[in-house]
Amino acid sequence: MTVFLVRTYTVKLDKLKEHDAWGKKLVTLMKKKPELFKGVKSMRVLSHKKSGNISEFAAIWGFENIDIIKGWENNFSEIPEEKALRVEFMNLIVPNSFSAHTWEPVKTLKRKIKTKHFKK
Repeated sequence: MTVFLVRTYTVKLDKLKEHDAWGKKLVTLMKKKPELFKGVKSMRVLSHKKSGNISEFAAIWGFENIDIIKGWENNFSEIPEEKALRVEFMNLIVPNSFSAHTWEPVKTLKRKIKTKHFKK
């Protein structure tokens, strides 16, 4: 069952364009060095509108198990490109808005979707 590393943060309103550019740099690093992300099953970034502006984000990284998250976090922090990205990222966000949590599924429900057949 997938375990998630959820990182939430708020981007400074005047830094939203720079945040988009930063995200592209992260994707480039993911393509350039896929071995750094080998434990990652999935990654999704969600945004939340506040006062009409998108400024709050959640990055959700999916992993096979919690041990992979621990090793991934430790190894990833040693990469020079990652250190530069982290410094750049911290300048884009509202101070003290970053948080990281590990979420483990408790229960998963699978729904069967009923389709309606219309009479002709």
